[in-house]
Amino acid sequence: MATNTPTEESKQFAVLSHLLAIFTSFLAPLIIWLYKKDDEFVADQAKEALNFQITVALAHLANGIAGIVLILVWWLVGWAVSLAVLGIMIWWSIQAIQAANKGESYRYPFNLRFVR
Repeated sequence: MATNTPTEESKQFAVLSHLLAIFTSFLAPLIIWLYKKDDEFVADQAKEALNFQITVALAHLANGIAGIVLILVWWLVGWAVSLAVLGIMIWWSIQAIQAANKGESYRYPFNLRFVR
C-alpha cells in the first residue's frame, strides 16, 4: 500500500486504471501496472483493479459454465446473475475512482488477489 502522498499524475493514472477497467476488463490495468511499476500508488491501485477484473471475469465464466450445465433452469436466472455482476463491478469501480482521485488506496470489498 502506498505510504507517500501521491502526485497529481499518480492520481490520474490510478483513476485511469479503475475507469478504463470498466471498458477493457483487465487489459488497461495490466498495461498501466506494467508502465508505472515504479510509482507505488499507481502500481498498488492498478494491481487492485487488475485483480478485481480477473475476479469479475471468473464470475462471468462460472455463470457461463452454470448455464451450460443447468441448461433447463439457468436460462431463467443466468442473465440476472450477469447483470448483477456487471452492476456490482461498475459500482465498486466508481467508488475506486473516487478514492483514487482523492489519493486514497481503495480495496474492493471482494477481490481474489492473483497479482501481488
